[in-house]
Amino acid sequence: MANAACTAFSQDGQYFAYCGSDGKLKIWETATSRLKQEYVPNLHLYSPCSVLCWISVNTQATTTSLSPWKKRRRKLISEEVEQKGIIAMGSINGKITLYDTAAAAVCGQLENGHSSCVTALTWSANCGLFTAADDYHIVEWNIKENGIKCKWKSGKAKVTALAVMQDGKSMISAERIIKWWNLSTKQIIRTFTGHAGQVTSLNPITVNKNASYLISGASEDGYLNIWALDETKNDKCSVATLAMQDEALSVSVHVNEESQVMVLAITRSGQAHVFKYQPNGRSKPLKPTLNIAVASDVHQKETIQQIPILMAKLIENEKLLLAYGSYMNLTFEKVTPDFSDKIQYLIRSEVKRTKERKEESVTKVKATITEDNVEYIVPGAGSTATKRNRTSSAGSQLPLKDRLENLSLNVETNAIGRTPSKGANMIQLLMQGLNSKDRTILNNVLFTKNERIIRNTIAKLPIQAITPLLKELCAMLQGKTYPSKIATMWLQILITTHAAHLLSHPDIGESLSPILSLIDAKLMLLTQISRLRGRVSLITGQITRSKEEQDNNIMEETLLVYQDADSSDEGPAVEEVDLESESDENWEEMSDQEEQEEHNEDDNKSVISKDENDSISS
Repeated sequence: MANAACTAFSQDGQYFAYCGSDGKLKIWETATSRLKQEYVPNLHLYSPCSVLCWISVNTQATTTSLSPWKKRRRKLISEEVEQKGIIAMGSINGKITLYDTAAAAVCGQLENGHSSCVTALTWSANCGLFTAADDYHIVEWNIKENGIKCKWKSGKAKVTALAVMQDGKSMISAERIIKWWNLSTKQIIRTFTGHAGQVTSLNPITVNKNASYLISGASEDGYLNIWALDETKNDKCSVATLAMQDEALSVSVHVNEESQVMVLAITRSGQAHVFKYQPNGRSKPLKPTLNIAVASDVHQKETIQQIPILMAKLIENEKLLLAYGSYMNLTFEKVTPDFSDKIQYLIRSEVKRTKERKEESVTKVKATITEDNVEYIVPGAGSTATKRNRTSSAGSQLPLKDRLENLSLNVETNAIGRTPSKGANMIQLLMQGLNSKDRTILNNVLFTKNERIIRNTIAKLPIQAITPLLKELCAMLQGKTYPSKIATMWLQILITTHAAHLLSHPDIGESLSPILSLIDAKLMLLTQISRLRGRVSLITGQITRSKEEQDNNIMEETLLVYQDADSSDEGPAVEEVDLESESDENWEEMSDQEEQEEHNEDDNKSVISKDENDSISS
């Protein structure tokens, strides 16, 4: 469902206003369910409506008439006081727009009161208009002068609901805590605490001179609290609680002659709950006296489908004014509640046929007859007029698909075997890109590498497009290597093709001076770049040679090289035999050398032992 803060009935119930997320204000006439007015405020998407309410302004209507008693014409002036319905719309940017429903135009705008989103509005015939916003301030406005009458701080939390008492001496504001203000001193009389969520609705009522009550509802709460507005008492609990099945979106209150309070609440589930409360002290939570629901006709579908009730209002004779359906197809109906049963179902079959009825009433043009053999004759033409053969004229033209492919920027996308036309060029796309300054088109055209297409395009280039093309090519020359290379190709073909015009152009120096200065700057860097290139090539050559020498040294210093067997069929057997023979010979030679060395060591040891014995004996 839509935000209930942006929907409201007028005080007399004749009109219903709604402002949706698209920022469009819609006003319906409840008696006929017709959409009477639509208004789109300025900056409706940048600062949409956040809350609205109906206000009444007294205007003096002056009527003049001629006096029939005297020849001299005199005007008889009579002034009548009229009530003019105005919708006050608070926006996200803190401004309040006043929309006159009679004139169907904006009649004023209240500014400099709030610096942030307006969150609550209320109107009193005795006191005027009050607003609250996210800046934690409450403002009392002077409608006649479109100025601020009074402004004071509301507290440390965002005010989400406002209400003024009938006597105009006090006002009530609510966030999670409900505050009762004295309007003369701007001081808090009492506070009421009993809701867990943000309070969304406040409905003060006066039963008699000595008894006043407040009915409050909050978001995500399945009940309504009734508070006693008595300065002498300091009760922390509510007098009564009205229990519901879901959160209340809108609440309407009426006090009858018997001092009985009748409460009408619309829940988020789309049902209406009617309560009857007799103020007589504290009581237990009250259940609804009557539940009202709207459903579709059973004969239309196999299952019953509920039609949600969006808003409702208590009017005279304890009747209910219901608004049900959707905001695209809204229906209003006055219903007399039937308290003989706890549930009252309203079966409505016309809701589903509203669209068909609307189409039948809107369209008054007879449909064109397409059956039988009907011949249509142009006015002024004879019956023997020859019909134009469209197929023959269209046959000489290429199909749209082929024409789009001919305009394709990528030549490689052409089908295999299809040769492009001899005059292939992109002059149309180039002119379009130069005129619109579209970078996508210019990049696709100027970055082509086909020299033949470039020549054909330059050849058909108009004279007035040469200077803009030179500016684009100059910008490409200042880019990286690839754009500069392609721009050089375009520039060379352009100068050679249109040399006569360039020489005769008086401002040729100004057109080519950026390109010449760019070429001179690059030529100045050519020597340094050449030296750098030589040094880099010298260093890379030395690195390569040193790496090769290192690899060769590693191969020469290797003691043992193991070579894996080749994948060929003949090679492995021969190499394995050779390796085995060489290894055997090496092992035999090493074993002989070891035996000879051991024999020599034994001879030396024997000689040494003999000498020692001789020395000992002597």
